[in-house]
Amino acid sequence: MKTLELFVRLTDAVNEFLGKAVSWFVPLLMLVTVYDVLMRYIFRATSVKFMDIETNLYILNFMLAAGWTLIHDGHVRVDLVYARLDQKKKAWINIFGSLVFCVPFCILVIWTSWPYVLDSWRVLEGSPDPGGLPGTFLIKTSIPVTFFLLGMQAVSQAIKNLFTVMGKEVKA
Repeated sequence: MKTLELFVRLTDAVNEFLGKAVSWFVPLLMLVTVYDVLMRYIFRATSVKFMDIETNLYILNFMLAAGWTLIHDGHVRVDLVYARLDQKKKAWINIFGSLVFCVPFCILVIWTSWPYVLDSWRVLEGSPDPGGLPGTFLIKTSIPVTFFLLGMQAVSQAIKNLFTVMGKEVKA
């Protein structure tokens, strides 16, 4: 039990930290986008680098906050039946969803994205656009990292729900 609680605390802490850290990308993304729009429409000047920065900030924010979103139950769910259930039944559904759907999907994405990411690292891939940013290989690395963290969070959520079924709580 202590090992499971430690796993839950560590996984939750990593995803909480990442979710809060990448949330700062949103105001930064807004500033970069406003600057890019002003430059484009008022001064008729454009920069591929700024468009790459916008894209990369959006990608990293969306991807690296996936585990945080799962902790806070922010993923899309159809609540027609779920909302009417008691806590133990909800916990069983969450365990099933985490272990049967989320974790295998995360493993599949990691497995299938790995060659894609390795190829990108092999050539140290940069932006395909002239004047774009280098380091596209780092952005592509966020794919397996995201799904590893999301998979670990799904296991953490399953453990917390198992504790709920058993009538226990994870000690913080």
